[in-house]
Amino acid sequence: MTVQTAPAPAPVHPSTNGVAPLPVIEDRPQAAPRRRLNLRRLIIPIGGLALVGAVFFGVSTYREGQMYVGTENAQLTGTPVQVGAMNAGRVRSLTPAVGSTVHKGDTIAVIDLPSQVGTAQNGQPKLDFLGSGDSSITVQSPLDGVVLSVPATPGATVQAGQALITVVDPSHMWVNANIEETNVSRVKVGQAVTVHVDALGADVSGRVEAITPATANSFSLLPSSNSGANFTKVTQLVPVRVGVNLGNQPVLLGSSAEVKIRVG
Repeated sequence: MTVQTAPAPAPVHPSTNGVAPLPVIEDRPQAAPRRRLNLRRLIIPIGGLALVGAVFFGVSTYREGQMYVGTENAQLTGTPVQVGAMNAGRVRSLTPAVGSTVHKGDTIAVIDLPSQVGTAQNGQPKLDFLGSGDSSITVQSPLDGVVLSVPATPGATVQAGQALITVVDPSHMWVNANIEETNVSRVKVGQAVTVHVDALGADVSGRVEAITPATANSFSLLPSSNSGANFTKVTQLVPVRVGVNLGNQPVLLGSSAEVKIRVG
């Protein structure tokens, strides 16, 4: 006769009140090392690119400083010409308007001359305007140019030589660039210049025509005095004349410009 024995009961954990404990799953952080590795892979090329960019910027800046002398303190300049009559009289007509173009020999105004209407007690002739009986003269433009201002008006009485219009010749304009005294020794007459005219939004070529043998402060109405005890050294500016050819582009006298002089 075979006797069957019952299986031994499973051990009971004292803290589970007879309930089998759940299996413990260990946390294994695996994503963190991969993220660190990815960040390292990104940081190395980014740092390399930044270093290359910094080196390129430094070399470009050094090369720019060796080859060019530049300034943003520059203005487009010309010589305005005032046109008037050689005789005193009354303006009958005045043709040009501000911004219009005049050519050499164009009639810009007609001036009526006063007539003698009697003699004063001191023997001086009395002059007055008679209207249709007055003689007249025409005033012609002495140059080609653009009209900057028209200070006179029809019906006004003008003196001999008084300005009727003011004209500037766009083919005889230049840029007045103020160069720091520490760099002006590198500037020579004849050097090529690139001029950016702000009003045109374009670059034009030019040449150094003259270097003023004095600082801009020397032409000031009130030059600064260095005799005080509280003297502060200030870098002086030297005017340099740069000839430019604007061609048929519009003229804006006094407009700002940026200058780059090729010195190397």
